[in-house]
Amino acid sequence: MSDGEAMEDTTMSHARPFAKTALVVDDSPVERAAGKAMLEKLGFVVTTVTSGDEALHLLGERHIDLVLCDISMPGMGGLDLLDATRTQSNPPMFIMATMHNDAEHAIASLRRGAYGYLAKPLRMPALQKTVTEALARYDEEQISARQAQTLARQDRLTGLVNKAEFSRQLEQRLHDTPADAASGAVLLVKIHGLNHINHSYGRSAGDKVLQQAAARLSLLVRPSDLLARFSGDIFALYFNEIPHPQLEQRAVGIAEEIESLKMVLNGDAVSLAVVLGGACAQAAMGIEDLLNRADFALHLARERSRNRIRIYSEADEVHKRALSDQLSTLALVRAALDDPRQLSMHYQPIINLVSGQVSHFEALLRLKDENGKPCNTGEVVKTCEVFGLIGRVDRAVVKACLDQVQSLPHGTGVAINLSGKSIGDPELLQFIENSMEALHIDPSRIIFELTETAAFYNLDEVRHFVRRIKSLGCRFALDDFGVGFSSFYYIKELAFDYLKLDGSFIANLSRNPNDQVFVRAMVEISRVFGLKVIAEWVEDRETAEMLRGFGVAFGQGYFFGKPMPLPR
Repeated sequence: MSDGEAMEDTTMSHARPFAKTALVVDDSPVERAAGKAMLEKLGFVVTTVTSGDEALHLLGERHIDLVLCDISMPGMGGLDLLDATRTQSNPPMFIMATMHNDAEHAIASLRRGAYGYLAKPLRMPALQKTVTEALARYDEEQISARQAQTLARQDRLTGLVNKAEFSRQLEQRLHDTPADAASGAVLLVKIHGLNHINHSYGRSAGDKVLQQAAARLSLLVRPSDLLARFSGDIFALYFNEIPHPQLEQRAVGIAEEIESLKMVLNGDAVSLAVVLGGACAQAAMGIEDLLNRADFALHLARERSRNRIRIYSEADEVHKRALSDQLSTLALVRAALDDPRQLSMHYQPIINLVSGQVSHFEALLRLKDENGKPCNTGEVVKTCEVFGLIGRVDRAVVKACLDQVQSLPHGTGVAINLSGKSIGDPELLQFIENSMEALHIDPSRIIFELTETAAFYNLDEVRHFVRRIKSLGCRFALDDFGVGFSSFYYIKELAFDYLKLDGSFIANLSRNPNDQVFVRAMVEISRVFGLKVIAEWVEDRETAEMLRGFGVAFGQGYFFGKPMPLPR
């Protein structure tokens, strides 16, 4: 039973702004009372209980900051209680206490997430030191998490919000706009010739161009508008309540402002050119349709000539061309599904950065067109999703990988990508289970990868899928982390084994301090959640060594090896 709560509100010597709550869990009345008294002296509001079961019930009803817990108790022990609370959205800090002052118990506690370890009988100096260190570590983790979340929402070069955050805010704006209200509009601004500037004057010059363009655009938007760096050389703006004619006028003004920027690069006077594409929102229009229309308009503007502006209209023929391309791809996919020999799997090694050995391979789908040229895999997947074939493609990929995994060298495993739309397919689940059983495959050799966006699209379906497959012994990786929703709650909720940092954070790692901060933060956060970090796009030794120094477990990229088919 509970011994009650201390009502006195004192503070620790480092003057925390408010009293923190603590729970003492111990079946010994003497140790329970001693722990309570010491924590009260440190400024905690303390509750005590006599068992792990009682503590678990209390922790389910209220938030506790710190748990001082005996390891060995009748019924639920301290380590079991620690494990049971790790699934909570904001679990408490655990400090474990035991009569057994040995390394085995200490290591077991710390590996399972405890913030500290104390030997009994408790002594005030040791307790105060351990609590102070635990609070400091917790504060550091919270700061790292906030920094990582900020960096995940922000473009590190320009300081503007990134595509994911722009899309999130835009979706909320569209949702909140009444059906009879004046429409808003999206305008995409592409800096023409940025690749030429990068090649001629260096990437730092291209970065300077983007920073100055971002600064000028920031002066042209109202507080109610949105502005983001949408991709490498494209900025996105959203204007509230602007009709079609005014959007075109606004686009002309923006083009003139950007093109008026005069810069000197390596002694050369350089002026900018832009291409703009826009689209006005209509009643009940979703974010995907609006952005697609703006993107189509930008595509048309780029096709015509430089310095062109295009505002989407229903008369645009881009839909027909896009549909024609998709239908051609669709025919290739259907033919390949009828003859799986046309579907080729290439395998790229993922390297343990400590040992230098191959950990496993990522399987990558390759499809060739009628002329033998490789198709764009992203476009193939997009077409399959649009026309409802993605489930069949995922199944074909899984089958090919399971058939070939035994041929991978040194008993290594394979990471198989799955699309978000296949996750809720119970037939795919059953197909995976049946195939692995029929082929007698060691499930620990199989890793499934989900992109961040796909993983968070339908949490309940993904949770069910992950639990079902992990019950077989397979593992999961969260791919492309940092470019989507980047929610640490979902990472913990879905119990992934690996977190793959998006290559955009790795490509310029040695030259970009912000990328370095992000990677370091993600390594620390992943360690808290028990995930191993994989870095993509590792292209050189300097990057590989820097990642190893940061504590990143695995690397993948052309530095280690290109995707290759298995030898015949």
